Amino acid sequence: MKIKHFFLLFLLIPIFAFTLHKYYLSLTQIEFNNSSKSIEVITNVFVDDIETVLNKINAKDLRLNTKKEPADSDIYFEKYLKNHIQFKINNKAVSFDYLGKEYDGDIVYFYLEIKNVTSIQILEIENTLLVTEFPKQQNLIKSKVNGKHKSLLLTKKKNKGLLKY
Repeated sequence: MKIKHFFLLFLLIPIFAFTLHKYYLSLTQIEFNNSSKSIEVITNVFVDDIETVLNKINAKDLRLNTKKEPADSDIYFEKYLKNHIQFKINNKAVSFDYLGKEYDGDIVYFYLEIKNVTSIQILEIENTLLVTEFPKQQNLIKSKVNGKHKSLLLTKKKNKGLLKY
């Protein structure tokens, strides 16, 4: 009888390991709009991950993407994003405007804009989204500047990257 339980346990452990494993990934898409002289940024993360982090930081129960979500949740999003995403263009620090968010299932999309950008030769990104709470978090950066596509994968240990165009 013990042998049957051992084999059953031996078979179930890998199954549970794969079903309980969760991926931690954000995607930030950056595109230079030459006609408006701005950089358009879309960052998406899993709703439950950002909710966990914001609730912990702010000692709140935000209940994102529900009818109970507070009307002022954008304040928490903007503050968090400004603390965890930084940009330098041509070695000069720049700030972004938080334009808003949009939910799509279990993903939240954040819309950001950097104005008054005339040209980009070097783009430096620091992205520490969610890495404090989720050490395996990976933050993928994809960019399109003057028709050139470049990308970076940032992690807790390597949270800055440089793109040259």
